[in-house]
Amino acid sequence: MDLILWRHAEAHEPNEGDDDLARELTSRGEKQAARVAAWMERQLPDGARVLCSPARRCEQTAKALDRKY
Repeated sequence: MDLILWRHAEAHEPNEGDDDLARELTSRGEKQAARVAAWMERQLPDGARVLCSPARRCEQTAKALDRKY
């Protein structure tokens, strides 16, 4: 079994009092996620499972992979 840890792409800096789980990716982060997802899509086996944090920025990053998580 292989384990790949993929950290979320660049996200907006939090403002004081903001919910950290609601932070979203920056436009640069969206491009980063898409670029890494394209590479990972070629590397991962068909049956690979994706587990994702409930943080918005993590969900956006994982969604770039276009698999169920």
